Amino acid sequence: QDSGLRLHYVTRGSPTAPLMLLLHGFPQNWFCWRHLMQELSSTFRVVALDLRGCGASEKPPGRDSYRLELLLGDVCQVIEALGTPPEAPRCVLVGHDWGGVLAWEVAASRPHLVEKLVIMDAPQRGVMADFITHHPSQLLRSSYMFLFQLPWLPELLLSLADFELVRTFLMGPWTGIRDPACRLTEQEMESYLFGLSQPGGLSPPIHYYRNLFRDTPIPREPPPPPTLLLWGSHDAFLDPRMAPALLRRLRPQSRLRLLPGASHWLPEEQPRPLAHLIGQFLGGAD
Repeated sequence: QDSGLRLHYVTRGSPTAPLMLLLHGFPQNWFCWRHLMQELSSTFRVVALDLRGCGASEKPPGRDSYRLELLLGDVCQVIEALGTPPEAPRCVLVGHDWGGVLAWEVAASRPHLVEKLVIMDAPQRGVMADFITHHPSQLLRSSYMFLFQLPWLPELLLSLADFELVRTFLMGPWTGIRDPACRLTEQEMESYLFGLSQPGGLSPPIHYYRNLFRDTPIPREPPPPPTLLLWGSHDAFLDPRMAPALLRRLRPQSRLRLLPGASHWLPEEQPRPLAHLIGQFLGGAD
């Protein structure tokens, strides 16, 4: 609406059911939610969004087009356009990785749009800085974020050898999906590489990181909506000890569930356990 951008999404479930909005992370797109969409669409109108600059959504040029306030504005306007009921649109907001970073901030700044919040392996900006101070090893896990601050070099490195580094993120023995039964096929991997391999396709998601340290105010209050934290115990990028640190900052009705043996890539590795935990949370069970 305000931006004039066309954002692509995929939906499953009754158009009149309550909205559940799914926000993906890097280097993925809506496709990472394909399994969970099947699990949750009997109760919700599940919408998996391609964030600005990702997948089939439009990709405006330049770093300034991916400032955090613009990304948050996109998510809020999608909820306002698709949320239920139309006269007071709301949703269950689910975010993984970068989608989780955005979901934290939407729920904190626009809580009237979010009925309940589900976060998978994603930090709050304020908690992340404090956690690194007390756990310097997180700097090593996050080293790619500092590489991404450089001009042009990250795009070059990620595209080398047919995107071998991106493949390693998602399929490597240490960083990738750990469950052999859930590892990506080459065809599934191509669902992510196709968009990234288009001219200029890598820069938009890397601009997310380049704008991460700008002066966008960090919300100081915990998000009001009830929150479910889901974390893989073998997340290679975000120390699982961050999850209890996040929980301590949340309101009493929030819950944390650590998934034993799971990697960072929960939506694809653990869809059925996730659907069960989300269903319990939304139903009010402890």
